[in-house]
Amino acid sequence: MEELKKSIIKTYSIPEAIVDDFISYWETISIPKGTILSEPDRTDKYLYFTLSGYQKAYYVVDGKQCIISFTQPNHFTCAPESFLTNKPSKYYFECITDSVFYRLSYRDFILNTEKHQHIQRFFMEALMGLVNNITDRFIKQTSLTIEEKYKDFMNKNAQLIHHIPQKDIANFLSINPTNFSKLINKVPIQ
Repeated sequence: MEELKKSIIKTYSIPEAIVDDFISYWETISIPKGTILSEPDRTDKYLYFTLSGYQKAYYVVDGKQCIISFTQPNHFTCAPESFLTNKPSKYYFECITDSVFYRLSYRDFILNTEKHQHIQRFFMEALMGLVNNITDRFIKQTSLTIEEKYKDFMNKNAQLIHHIPQKDIANFLSINPTNFSKLINKVPIQ
């Protein structure tokens, strides 16, 4: 569970004994491509940490997916508002590829945040980062041109182009798939 331990310590300075106790509650699970981890009207019971594989979060409007995020190795995965509030999710979280995770039950999450103030602070730091990322995404989605969205995505997430279908990335960026394909061929990325 070294990957999880490193991710936690990188985010927030926690005594090693507390991190070791916390990660002892996690279990390893393999989930095949196409599996839905979260779905509307169902409460998320687990927090996941991705070891391998890629996932997407989306909601459906008129039968079409509207992708709101991707997760990848060394990132936490769940519908956070469902998991943290213990209320039903508003969207789907699906494995795009076969995936391996560490997972923590809601019960063990609550137990550890009550037992260790450092773990509670770690999750506060992680949530603040999530809020900042959501705000940045909202601003970019409403203010950037399609070329600027593409460049921004590729500068930060170029590796995803090899693991996630281009149509899904185009959907995430609110770019027509044909225009996205043209951007790949014509716009250089630094």
